[in-house]
Amino acid sequence: MNKQRLISILKVTITFLIVAFSIYFSIWKVDFSELGRSFRTANYWYALLIIIPIILSHYVRAVRWKVILERIHPNVRTGNLFAGVMIGYFMNNLIPRSGELVRPWFTAQEEKDTTYSSLLGSIIVERFIDTVALLIMIAVILLVDQHMFDGFEEVGVNAEVVRPIIYMAIILGIVFILIAPSRAGLWIAEKASSPLDWLARRTGMTRLSKFREGVLDMFRKLQLGFGAVRTPRQVLLVVVHTALLYFLYMVPLWIMFNAFPSGANPEATLFAALEIWAVTAMGYAIAPTPGAFGVFHVTARIALMKFVSFSEADAIAYATLTHFVNYLVPIVIGIYYLATRNLSVGSLVRARAEA
Repeated sequence: MNKQRLISILKVTITFLIVAFSIYFSIWKVDFSELGRSFRTANYWYALLIIIPIILSHYVRAVRWKVILERIHPNVRTGNLFAGVMIGYFMNNLIPRSGELVRPWFTAQEEKDTTYSSLLGSIIVERFIDTVALLIMIAVILLVDQHMFDGFEEVGVNAEVVRPIIYMAIILGIVFILIAPSRAGLWIAEKASSPLDWLARRTGMTRLSKFREGVLDMFRKLQLGFGAVRTPRQVLLVVVHTALLYFLYMVPLWIMFNAFPSGANPEATLFAALEIWAVTAMGYAIAPTPGAFGVFHVTARIALMKFVSFSEADAIAYATLTHFVNYLVPIVIGIYYLATRNLSVGSLVRARAEA
């Protein structure tokens, strides 16, 4: 068995274990008769209703992507960018983090005037913008609710330990994001990573040099991507679309409160939906699984019981139903685009492997 295959098997095994343990913790100590009651009494019309903001959020992401690209690829069509976004989410639901590689490949096939490299650079910029947005939201939540992480002990989260780590991550993350796209950022990366070349020469470990080149390539792509977002109009539109995007992420979580009896209380607010979104987003960032399976369920369950006073059964039913709709939408739309663009899942997997 070659080393690459062994690494692939190890990744699949770890992902499977994360999913299995997450699902176990999400239903730990649950009364299954109560869980059955929650599913029977849920108002499924709300599950249909959230399809609208879910699709809108994906469309807004495509529009924001067009804004980022407008200086280097002014003629790119929003429809193809939306198709690329949905294909990316489709792949993320099958293989974690693969969508970021498949999306630029797919879009470059549809938009012949673009290049894979420039599109990938713009997606790296997107990820940085999303990271800034997440850090800002967590900072805002912590200003309002300093006890945000209390109550997560059952999944090994000690609030007294996590809180200062989060504060430090917010500070370091924002500093990094401000510096990384600049020439100073590339210069710092070159100097800081230069010992890797020295170690590679002394030890013969060529992977260290390849790792360094990969890091530097990321910094170069950041400069390329952020270099395309220069005008005040672009910056304003990116900020507005990012705010709208994350508002649309919260709306389905807020709407789904109404599907269960536990949601009929004053704590079921948009701010509570923001807290639930932040917790589940951090969970997926730490332990990515296909389509956030398991990770979303366990983090949403605890967050719902903490922030909205959901019963245990209603929290699990809410997490299951909300995740199902969020998972199904990209799958259905992704299959539509695969069928209409004469592509297969195999072709997307090969594109990911070759990227």
